[in-house]
Amino acid sequence: QELEEKYQRLRLSTGFLVVQVGVCPYSWDDECGSFVAHPYNFYVFPKEFRGQDRRFLCQTRCINFLSESNLDFNRVFKSGIPFMNRDQETNARACPPLNGALLDSIRRQVVGFLSDSSQASTVLPAMSNYHRKLSYEELAVTFKDAVTTDKAMVNGELCIRVSRTKHWGSMGSDEQSIWRTVNARVKGADEREIDEAVGFRHVIDLLSECKKPVVGHNMLLDLVQLHAHFVGEPPEHLAGFSAMVHERFGTVVDTKYVISAVPSLAKHFSGGTRLDHVFKTVHQKPFMHPAIRIALGHERYDDSKGQHLHEAGYDAYISGYALLRLGHFVMMESHDAPQQPLPKNTTGLTPRLRDTATFRPYSLLWDRLSHVSNRLLTVGMSSANAAACVHLTASGGDVPMPATARPEGG
Repeated sequence: QELEEKYQRLRLSTGFLVVQVGVCPYSWDDECGSFVAHPYNFYVFPKEFRGQDRRFLCQTRCINFLSESNLDFNRVFKSGIPFMNRDQETNARACPPLNGALLDSIRRQVVGFLSDSSQASTVLPAMSNYHRKLSYEELAVTFKDAVTTDKAMVNGELCIRVSRTKHWGSMGSDEQSIWRTVNARVKGADEREIDEAVGFRHVIDLLSECKKPVVGHNMLLDLVQLHAHFVGEPPEHLAGFSAMVHERFGTVVDTKYVISAVPSLAKHFSGGTRLDHVFKTVHQKPFMHPAIRIALGHERYDDSKGQHLHEAGYDAYISGYALLRLGHFVMMESHDAPQQPLPKNTTGLTPRLRDTATFRPYSLLWDRLSHVSNRLLTVGMSSANAAACVHLTASGGDVPMPATARPEGG
């Protein structure tokens, strides 16, 4: 009952907006014998689409914190990548385009003109400056190089004259075939417009499809945010949400829970399990392996001073980094670790299992962490990260974070 109540409070946080997402895939470089991190930081901001305008909450304390953490608000609002969740996309597809009646009338007139070779040109009705702008855009997208336009004065009003070009035959040989071309182009333009509005959700869809482990640090709040803004309304009850997360993302690993649930790890983090402290700790003994490097072109995050802390891409990077180091430690201290390496062709990796300077195959990592996978901590709000590591930065929402499940004594 307590967990359910916490989840209900957590769902209220979805009114806050995600403004930054960090994604950090990790890959294994067999030649160099190290993992390679590819961190990315994305600014995101939804766009108004066919009359659907988003409203969201802000929290003063959180905005101040983001400002102190050097979040570029101008970049968020001016050039943030748009996004929609699946429910919003469904609603968008059901909404007719704005000014649809005007655009339909323009298409009918121009198709009729192209179908009648006796007409040298046709003049569109007088309209406002805004509608003229829309008309020029429609002619360019739907009729392309089949027509050309110029200005015409009719009864003292500025109008658009449309003339055919030598390429007009590319539209079709008769009215029926011209309409087929027009309808196909209109449908294509409509799909491109929706696809652009869906925007960053395509990245989340890919993360879901690839079913790589999703790694986070104290991450449930951000999983709820991830679901609300990129999938749909979170389920009414905690059990439904947990099932949906596992269906979408498969394995979920909370590094903060891993530390608390493994006694041999917990003793090394007496100073705290805040993400920056964890990252600092895994740079010291006994967490010096495996070797991890940042890919070329991503060197901006190649430091251990934490100057980019709270930037989504950086937090995603250090969350994945921490899991690899923690996982290696858990495997190497495990008393039942296999004594023989797996064949190379089963994993693509060839480290000696007892060589602490190299890492173990992925399958062994998840086997050793299976008892602490799909568990989340109940300690306040932090961030979501994903091996795909994903980190979300939101405009507010300091709410308690429940666990989906915990083993007895965990």
